[in-house]
Amino acid sequence: MIRLALKDLKLFLKDRRSMLMTFAIPIALISLFAFAFGGVGKGNEETKISMQISDLDNTTLSKDAVNIFTTLKNVDAKVVPIESAQDAIKKGKESNVLVIHKGFADSLSDGGELPLELQYDEAKEIEVGLLQQSLIPKVATIPFSLGNPKAMMASRFEKMTENSSPELKENIQHQSDNLFESLSKGIAENSTTQDPSSAFFGNEVKMTKLVAAKKDNGLGLIQAVAGTAVMMLLFSVVGIGMSLLEEKQEGTLKRLLYAPMNPLKILFGKMISANIISIIQLIVMFLFAALVFGLEINNHVTGLLLTIIATAFACSAFGVFLASFAKTRQQVQGLSTLIILVMSAIGGSMIPIFFMPSLMQKAAVLSVNYWSIQGFFDILWRNLSIFSTTFLSRILVLVLIGVILNSLAVFMFKRNILKMS
Repeated sequence: MIRLALKDLKLFLKDRRSMLMTFAIPIALISLFAFAFGGVGKGNEETKISMQISDLDNTTLSKDAVNIFTTLKNVDAKVVPIESAQDAIKKGKESNVLVIHKGFADSLSDGGELPLELQYDEAKEIEVGLLQQSLIPKVATIPFSLGNPKAMMASRFEKMTENSSPELKENIQHQSDNLFESLSKGIAENSTTQDPSSAFFGNEVKMTKLVAAKKDNGLGLIQAVAGTAVMMLLFSVVGIGMSLLEEKQEGTLKRLLYAPMNPLKILFGKMISANIISIIQLIVMFLFAALVFGLEINNHVTGLLLTIIATAFACSAFGVFLASFAKTRQQVQGLSTLIILVMSAIGGSMIPIFFMPSLMQKAAVLSVNYWSIQGFFDILWRNLSIFSTTFLSRILVLVLIGVILNSLAVFMFKRNILKMS
């Protein structure tokens, strides 16, 4: 019994594919998700959320307010013209912009409500929600640091009692002044990190969805369809590419090489079939999502087809490339599983990009999944034109990935597959 167990252990240790599936892939995924969810390090450095600021008031007080916002903890604030800021949000490059409207300085002086507006992309609502946790308390302190808090408090009470008698209003005004003195003294003596003024002044920021869901295309549905479709396509094309190795092992490839044709045509045939199958697979997936879950694709057919073709080209090239340098089917299976899971994790197939820390968001551009998913979002969520430079840049990158991988596949095919046959 012990000898049988030892025999199995020796066979396991000699099987590289089993070792890879048992140890390497789980370790790689644990590491990726640890980075993605902030589980690495001692927590001294937190991920900063990007916030654009557009100052339309352009006064001394509004500029002072901008300086205050740039000191927000865990927020990377930058001043941007309103047109550029809104364009970046619509193209998916930024999640939000804090707009300081005209009249900001006057409102501070008169004690009125601050004309602040946070315009954002609904697709990044979770990120914006985290931003609000830092922004709202800071906004609440601005009347105390820059404006006329006494006038603001009196103005609030006046609105609350606008239908009351003059005598009652005068009495409330007197009580308001006394309350302000007490509140100011309490704030001065408060040693906590949270300013108590926020409890009184509350939310001064108007929230506006600059990019929102249209018709039935919900954010979660697009993420589920695009992310899953690309990841599963990668697994499928690897299987298509591995048929090269099967033909080599079965002797079919050697017989084809004796045929009166250029050997590279064998590889080109695999590339063409892989592209056709990939395109069909993606079309079926999106049609299924449209019919069963109501994904709106009728108004986006051209852009959707362009993204599908570019994605199929890049993914099929990836499958053929892997098969072109591997020696056995088992080698391709183990290696492809690890690579695809890693690419899918950092590229947004498993979890949305905005959940990840900045380092992983930068690494996401190395994944086919990222460019493909962003292309689908450009068409189905942001409703960008197919002539938009942002959308065309995604397509160009996917095509470039396909060209590079196909070129490498041709080189490796000549060097490895033909020699082994």
